[in-house]
Amino acid sequence: MAVPVQPLHNPTPLLHSSELTRKTQINIWLKLENLQPSGSFKIRGLGHMCQKAALKHGSKTHLVCSSGGNAGLAVAYAGRQLDAKVTVVVPQSCSQFMMKKIQAEGAAVEVEGEAWDEADLRARTIVANDPHAVYIPPFDHPDIWEGNSTMISELKAQLGGIVPDAIVCSVGGGGLMNGVILGCQAAGWSKVPVLAVETHGANSFQQSVLAGELVTLPKITSIATSLGAKKSSAKSLELSLVHPVVPFSVSDAMAARACWQLLDDHRFAVEPACGASLGIAYTPGLLSNIFPNLNQDSNVVVIVCGGSNIHFDLLSEYKEKFGADGQQSSIAVRSGDQILLKMTNETMPAQSAIFSNVYKATSKTKEDLNVTTVTVKDEILVAPTGTVIAEKVFVEA
Repeated sequence: MAVPVQPLHNPTPLLHSSELTRKTQINIWLKLENLQPSGSFKIRGLGHMCQKAALKHGSKTHLVCSSGGNAGLAVAYAGRQLDAKVTVVVPQSCSQFMMKKIQAEGAAVEVEGEAWDEADLRARTIVANDPHAVYIPPFDHPDIWEGNSTMISELKAQLGGIVPDAIVCSVGGGGLMNGVILGCQAAGWSKVPVLAVETHGANSFQQSVLAGELVTLPKITSIATSLGAKKSSAKSLELSLVHPVVPFSVSDAMAARACWQLLDDHRFAVEPACGASLGIAYTPGLLSNIFPNLNQDSNVVVIVCGGSNIHFDLLSEYKEKFGADGQQSSIAVRSGDQILLKMTNETMPAQSAIFSNVYKATSKTKEDLNVTTVTVKDEILVAPTGTVIAEKVFVEA
């Protein structure tokens, strides 16, 4: 079988969300990568890399990928299109639901380790012992970033002469964000800020930006397992130094809530890894606090990265766990160089003050902010426009 010349991914629609535009009073555009044939943006970069591998190694090519789920599904899909053998090594956190999807594409599935890192070691061992095997990483390779950057060239054509005021994307290992930034630089959008969103418990990129070096998380504790790389790519940290990037983390509750809100508003089902970015637009006031210059004439693009590990029972489980409103509604308030969160619900007065502990000792303390005695209410990482990022949210007693 000849290797297809055309890309394995599809161009995706750009949707102006009237619902989110009304809620934010900012023009919100959704780049619908959830409509890719593998269910996520992953097929752009991984499809591109798999095509190049098949062209180089021929008909006996054995594609070997380590993945938390969506990357493996994309490689399995690519392998079927390329008539290539595929092995996907997944961690124990990968659901049976996703394993069956990968196997349905004709790939072999192996389970190794608690997290992606252990699965990756097994994938590299397979490659070392098979002369026809090609290692396909889930996010950390220039071919992957190049493939992912195609969504920005598409986006530029779809927006016409409009230059977005910000682009919001989720970050796991960094493959998507790297592609977005490289695409922006190629498009002449070097000043367009990228809001890089993770969930608390899977925020390796955010902690790396804070530390100024790559940080490895001890483990992944978030429900957004597709963001579950304990260490982001070195390229991500490098790009954050040359392009305007705001790292931001949200709670699992905010990410999950955004998933069912998107389903209600636009009839799309996506994973919490995608809900993390959508949660920025679904949280009242958050965008305008992160980027104070935004107004009703501004344009913000949210990359709806998708994810296939979602179904009705799982959404119902999230609703039961977090509540129909995601535990608490949140609005952002600014205090100097910090963004804090004010949590509101039926049992909590809207005027309740919020204080956030911070990572750096040089950051503001509880006393500096003149708040009263506080108790821990929830853990959620919130980011400023600068470098101070809060870890724990406290509610006034």
